[in-house]
Amino acid sequence: MPTPQFDRPLALKDQVYRILRDRVRQGDLTPQDRLVDATLARDMNISRTPVREALQLMVHEGLLDTTTRGFKLSELDQTEVGHLFELRLLLEPTVAAKSAMTSDRTGADRLVACIAQAGETADDATPHRFNAAIYRFFEILTSLCDNRVMAQSVLLYHDRLAQLRAHMMASPKHRALAAQGYMSVANAIAAGDAATAQEASEKHIRIGIATCRTLGLMSKI
Repeated sequence: MPTPQFDRPLALKDQVYRILRDRVRQGDLTPQDRLVDATLARDMNISRTPVREALQLMVHEGLLDTTTRGFKLSELDQTEVGHLFELRLLLEPTVAAKSAMTSDRTGADRLVACIAQAGETADDATPHRFNAAIYRFFEILTSLCDNRVMAQSVLLYHDRLAQLRAHMMASPKHRALAAQGYMSVANAIAAGDAATAQEASEKHIRIGIATCRTLGLMSKI
């Protein structure tokens, strides 16, 4: 891997964490891959300590598991997927409604632009650009929400759903459907319509649940 360029004012462990988290988000890691602190430190040209600290943080967040040969991507079973979608139903519609009440209209407009960009990538050979746009959508969405605990929770469970998203969004059809649902949420937020944003978010999540069940990725919730 290319040697990353580090911004020294930010703690090294946080920079390593971001690099590895982005690899998870982009679907670059599979449960068969092993992350070894010594190897990563050598590739990044830094000491092992910040690498190990970053890896341990990802274990704490449920993104990685420890093994006798390093760290590996945590695998979700059907029950855990169901639990995470149940959490989505509890939090995301409320976050969408709160975001619609923001005074940051520029941020709300950025949501619409972000999903428009995602829609343009729906026919790509891989879902990488689409998924990157969706993560930007959630980063913008949660920045508009005045409840930071809810916002941080949303970002964390979406990282945990990275493997599932990579699998589901491999299909251009599913990407187009997802973009349509997210655009409904974004348009309502941009219009300042909290009730419609909440309703659109719940509808979109329930469509995702139905898709997961059709693909055999989730147990009933």
